[in-house]
Amino acid sequence: MRIDSTHSDLELISLLKRGDTYAFDQLYARHWSAMYRSAFYLLRDEEACMDIVQDIFTWLWEKRRELDIQAVPSYLRSAVRFKVANYIRSGKIRESFYADLATLETETTIGSQELLELNDLKTIIQQAINTLPEKCRQIFLLSRDRQLSNQQIADLLGLSIKTVEAQKTIALKRIRAVVEPHLLAMLLCPILTHYHY
Repeated sequence: MRIDSTHSDLELISLLKRGDTYAFDQLYARHWSAMYRSAFYLLRDEEACMDIVQDIFTWLWEKRRELDIQAVPSYLRSAVRFKVANYIRSGKIRESFYADLATLETETTIGSQELLELNDLKTIIQQAINTLPEKCRQIFLLSRDRQLSNQQIADLLGLSIKTVEAQKTIALKRIRAVVEPHLLAMLLCPILTHYHY
């Protein structure tokens, strides 16, 4: 059967279940970009986001005979959220991830629920920053807000570079400890409520 853009996602899933590689390619072409953007919106890591999308499509191909998907876009969105949550939980995220979340600009393409979640997350991050010891907070903010290097911060505050590095590490660990449970809940709650039993 010739597959073209007139086939619905559910028709493509039906063909995919029978091992049709063209149906798989069509699903990939239709959805990879939105999936990538969804992952990148949070992670801001191109390589990790590409890996996440590839992992999801690899899994789809491997489990194609068992698939029971009724709404392809929401299923794939949930898969991205789940994979992003696993990636965050694994601790593989880059050092500046939590600091970057606090300054993340809202995109006009996100929905009202995502906007609320992002604003809640920014509030939680700011609260975590506010609880840091004074010197630790000062160093963290000089790094994040003014984009100063460790050496510049050390010179400005009359500290050793090792002290600056240690204080930034402490700040990021404390922020992560506060923010990660909220971020994981934000990512996983829509998945859990979507698949209620």
